[in-house]
Amino acid sequence: METRCPFLKEEKVAFCRAFPIKKMLPFDRLYLKENICSEEAHIDCPVYKEQGDGGVAAKKLCPYLEVEAVIFCGVYPKKKMIPSSAFRLECPCTTEAYVDCFAYQKIAQGDLSSAEPEVATIRGFLFDNTVYHYRGHIWLQQTNGRVRVGLDDFGQWLLGRIDEVILPTHGGRVRPGHLLAELRCTQGTANLISPLSGTVVGVNSGLHQNSSTIHTDPYGEGWLLELQPAPGELSRLDEQGTQFLRGDEARSWLDKEVDRLHYILQTEIGVTMSDGGEPLQDLRGVLSVKQWSSLITTFFPRKEE
Repeated sequence: METRCPFLKEEKVAFCRAFPIKKMLPFDRLYLKENICSEEAHIDCPVYKEQGDGGVAAKKLCPYLEVEAVIFCGVYPKKKMIPSSAFRLECPCTTEAYVDCFAYQKIAQGDLSSAEPEVATIRGFLFDNTVYHYRGHIWLQQTNGRVRVGLDDFGQWLLGRIDEVILPTHGGRVRPGHLLAELRCTQGTANLISPLSGTVVGVNSGLHQNSSTIHTDPYGEGWLLELQPAPGELSRLDEQGTQFLRGDEARSWLDKEVDRLHYILQTEIGVTMSDGGEPLQDLRGVLSVKQWSSLITTFFPRKEE
């Protein structure tokens, strides 16, 4: 029997050792034009200026650029990358115990396709292929004529720690452009605007005791509420040119949202994020309350007056 899972993958990643948020960039993307870490322009990076040259004379490569080998599961929906040094640990992926892994068994039994998982990773953010994505960073999923609504991974990461979730009452009515839910975060309050008209027929009461599931499982246990859409609302989801996106169109939109975030952080706020990889912590240690509020206003639609 093999002593290593055939679905265990390994690749090199790069990251900024000085930046407080460890965003890992696949090594083969290191030389993209917009990545200044491997160019002499790194001396203009706010993080580099704050840290200094670390006693290393200016070179083409930033002295804070680190390269590391990581391993990850090639079929598990959530791409968690850990240092390759984990091979030295008693890890089931690197022993005969991998045959007991749920994901491996599903593949072996033909119950799970390894071609395209339902949840993928786009430049460090989880992306669910099975739901509709609203441009206000809300996802929607049809279930027996109802629509389940939640906050996407990009949105929850941008908000930072959510301390309290205020949801509408059962039977309450919502309409586009008006308040759907109120999220009280460490740095302020964010209002989510309803993408549809309808009646609230279910709320995730578990969020009142543990709102952290929005962060740990945004497309699953972290859902917010369920709506019974008003007549004609469901047909809007598949109309061309609307605020609702799926498939490649949604992927392209999220990719552009990450570009927009990087640009705003670098030009308006003065911090630089490495591209790609997985965000490992929030922005609380980087942004002031005013800067956080500005980002929320930029990426989340405002309530109609």
